[in-house]
Amino acid sequence: MQEIGNNIPQADINLVDETFDSSQSAGYHLSIQTEGDRLTFCVINTSINQYIVLRSYSIINAGSGTLVDMCRSVFKTDELLKLKYKSSSHLWVSSHFTFVPEHLFVPSEAKLYLTFNHGELANEQMLYHYSRAANACHLFSCPDELMILLRNHHPDIYFFHHSKPFIESVMAGTSQTDKTELAIFFYSCWLDIAVVKNKKMLFYNSFQIKAPADSVYYLVGVSKMFDIELSSTSLMFAGDLKQMPPEIEILKNYVENMVECEPHNTLTYSHHITDSFRRNFINLINSYGCES
Repeated sequence: MQEIGNNIPQADINLVDETFDSSQSAGYHLSIQTEGDRLTFCVINTSINQYIVLRSYSIINAGSGTLVDMCRSVFKTDELLKLKYKSSSHLWVSSHFTFVPEHLFVPSEAKLYLTFNHGELANEQMLYHYSRAANACHLFSCPDELMILLRNHHPDIYFFHHSKPFIESVMAGTSQTDKTELAIFFYSCWLDIAVVKNKKMLFYNSFQIKAPADSVYYLVGVSKMFDIELSSTSLMFAGDLKQMPPEIEILKNYVENMVECEPHNTLTYSHHITDSFRRNFINLINSYGCES
C-alpha cells in the first residue's frame, strides 16, 4: 500500500458539531466527494436530519502521489471514515460523462455511449444512474482503485456523478414557465452549463476553461444556440467560491441578474457549517437529498 511521502494528511476544513457521537454512527449517513485535488465528506444525523460534520482534505497539501494514494492515507488516519454508518454514498466529480435520454438508453450499450465521447476507459469502471429531473441516464466512470478502496471500508456505498445533485438543484430553483433559463457551475479547470425550460433539461455540458473570460465565451455560445438574451435573463451559478470571483465579475457585464444556487433547506445544519461552506460544497450537501 503506497503512502504519500512521509506526510500525514491534515484537513484544511474541519467542522464537527459538539453533538457528534461516534458510538451513534449507525444512525448517521456518510457522504464522500472526491475530485482531482480534494477529498471531502460530510455526516448527517438521520434521526434529526442535520449535517453535523464537514471535513475536507487537499491533495496539494498532502505531498506527492495520486488522488487514490491520498485517499488511502486519509482513510488510514481519519477515525470518522473508519466508523460504520447507516448508509453511505460517493460523489465523483469529473468532466467525463455523457447523458442519454431515458427512452434511448440501452444498458448493454452504456459503455459504448461513454467511450464514443471520451475514449476508452483506462483502469476505470463504467457506472450510470437515472435522474428523474433530467429524464435521462448519467453515464460516467470512476477509477477502479478508488472504488475498491471505498467499498473495502463501506461495502454498500452508492456511487453517483456530480451532475445529478446539480441538475436537481437547478430544477428546484427554476420556474414552471416558458422562459428558458441558464445555470452554470464553476470548477478549477472547467465549467458546466445547463439550459432548462418548463422544468425540463434542454442542454447540459462541460467546457474546459483556461482563463476567466472563457466562461463568457461558452455562455454566449450556448445562449445563442437557444436564442436566450443574456441581458434580460437570470443566471443561476454555483461552484468553488474561491475560484469564481474573476468569472463572476466578467459575467456581470453580460447578464442582467445572477442568482446563487442554494443548498437544500429540507435539512438543518450545525452552527459550524455556515452558508459559505454549504455553498462551496453545494453538490456534496445536496447529494443526500437525491439518493433515491
